[in-house]
Parts: sequence; structure tokens; C-alpha cells
Amino acid sequence: MNKLKIITKDGSPSIYLKDINEYYHSKFGAVSESKYVFIKNGLNFWKKNSPNKSSCNIFEMGFGTGLNAILTYEHSIENKLKINYQTIDSNPLAKNEIKFLNYSKFFNNMNAEIIFDKLHTIPWDETHLLDKNFNFLKINKKIQNFNFATKYDIVYYDAFGSRVQPELWKEDIIKPIIKSLNNYGVFVTYSSMGELRRTLVNLGMTVEKIDGPIGKREMIRATKI
Repeated sequence: MNKLKIITKDGSPSIYLKDINEYYHSKFGAVSESKYVFIKNGLNFWKKNSPNKSSCNIFEMGFGTGLNAILTYEHSIENKLKINYQTIDSNPLAKNEIKFLNYSKFFNNMNAEIIFDKLHTIPWDETHLLDKNFNFLKINKKIQNFNFATKYDIVYYDAFGSRVQPELWKEDIIKPIIKSLNNYGVFVTYSSMGELRRTLVNLGMTVEKIDGPIGKREMIRATKI
């Protein structure tokens, strides 16, 4: 697949899949989108509603460039929050594609650039302690073949859009993910798709359509109550 390297409007890099006309991130800003959707409206929202918890289990659908993971790592270090982070991807980026992804000027933590490289170079399907507060596991398989054996507090649902991967937005994929959420767990995604909202409601989630990141009117956040 033809992958083009691009710089988004906030100055951060991303990748464009020319063959299917799909972006890894919003062209309005890769870092801006990730921080807004997953950190502000996912992790920070969960923390606000779970103030007494000192650890958090996160599942990410779509490791991709590793941007959500490294921003979550930074948050973990800055806030002294223990995070167990699991992410799945069946089609990882190649080494030459990863080299382009220089997010260093967006990092606050001096070790973040080193950790970002580690996220991509450490072995798949093994748990790695990247900091005393950050456990990391990346899983190289299709989500259809993944057994949800862990209970999660937050799900970052960051799959490609339904136009190119409609199967990843169907109830048979979403249902086991929701089942794996703890009570008061949060499912958050950039998507505002009506079918997804209905699926989440059918699965017993409390669903909100909230303001989306720059360039997108709405996004979905759902809580298991």
C-alpha cells in the first residue's frame, strides 16, 4: 500500500494512505487530535470520575504511529498514574516509515523521544516495563482473533474509518470490547457514526456525542454504568 508522509496543520507528522484515501490522523493536526480525543476526553475524563484510583488499564484499537501511546506515557509520568497499556495492530508500520515520525518538539518529558523509539522497536506480544508507572504490551494480530482476558478502564478506539474498514465498527467486534470494560469504564473514539452510537446504546452504554477536535463537529464517548 502506498504510504505518503505528511505534515499536519499543527506541525506534527502523520501518514496518508493514497490507495484508499485515508489518513492516520486528522490533517488538521495529528498531535492536537490525539490529545483532544484520547487524553482530554478519554483519560482525563476517566480520572475526573475515578479520583480514588491510582492505576488504569487501557486498551487501544490501532497502535498505528504510536502517538496515543506516547502521549499516554507522558501523562502517566507527569501525573504519577500507573498505567497498563495494551494496544493491537495487525499491520504495523515498517522501520523506514517510523523514522519519519519525529514528534520530539511536542514532548514535555526528556525521555519521551527514547520511549517513543522503544514503543516501535521492542518485541511484539510481550509485556514491557518502560517505567515504574507504565507497562506496555503491543499485540500483533487481528482484533477478531483477540481474546479479551483483561478488564479495562478505558478503550481508545482508533481504527481506520468505516468507509475503509466497515467490519471494525460492527457490533460483533464492539461487543467483546464493551464486555471487557470495568464499571465506569470509558470507550472513546474520534468517530461520530450513528451506527456506532446505536450499537453502544444497545450494549447498555451511556453515550455522549461531544464536540469533536478541530475539523470535526462531533465525536463519541460512552461510559459503562
